[in-house]
Amino acid sequence: MRLILIRHAQSVANAEGRWQGKMDFDLSEVGVDQSQRLLKRFTDESIDPTHVYSSPLTRAYKTAEISLPENVIHKIPDLIENDAGVFSGKTSEELSDEYSVIYEEFRRSRNFDLVPKAETRYQIRRRAETAVGFLIKGHNSKDFVIAYSHSGFLVHLVGVILGTNRVWNLRIPNTAVFDFEIDPDNWDVSNSMNTDRRRFQINRFADASHLT
Repeated sequence: MRLILIRHAQSVANAEGRWQGKMDFDLSEVGVDQSQRLLKRFTDESIDPTHVYSSPLTRAYKTAEISLPENVIHKIPDLIENDAGVFSGKTSEELSDEYSVIYEEFRRSRNFDLVPKAETRYQIRRRAETAVGFLIKGHNSKDFVIAYSHSGFLVHLVGVILGTNRVWNLRIPNTAVFDFEIDPDNWDVSNSMNTDRRRFQINRFADASHLT
């Protein structure tokens, strides 16, 4: 099967430099343009998925609607962004003022366990395993699946796909594309990298070349 994961286009909160978490924000004007550029890329590449899924948050779902206007898009709650707890809706400057000690430690470790009322790293990982398990094991080798999510959660989705517990501080541009070829019949979400490498391929990784 082919599996593409995509980060949503720029939101109003992205443009303002605000943490979003599970808070719902619409796309900015730039985000609408980014989504249209993604549509052009998909048109040029003759992208024709059999299944399309999206986080239920507006910024992801609207990106999907604009970039794949002819497809039915199914909302999947497990694709939602990590709950950022008390960071939600705040800018970095506001967090440095209001939660200086916690925020500085979080910037170093990227560990949400430090953030009051946030989703824990364990909870995020379990949700990512559930989402990846559905996207891969819930489909067959002939399917072409596209899923729209969020930068914070994509780090965990990619980690599950690559079979590692490591959480990277990846730079994932808006509308960036992760493109994989995976054999769902031989996939083990708990031990993915021990599968036959001939049946696992990374075609693109955080690719946003359509924006340049």
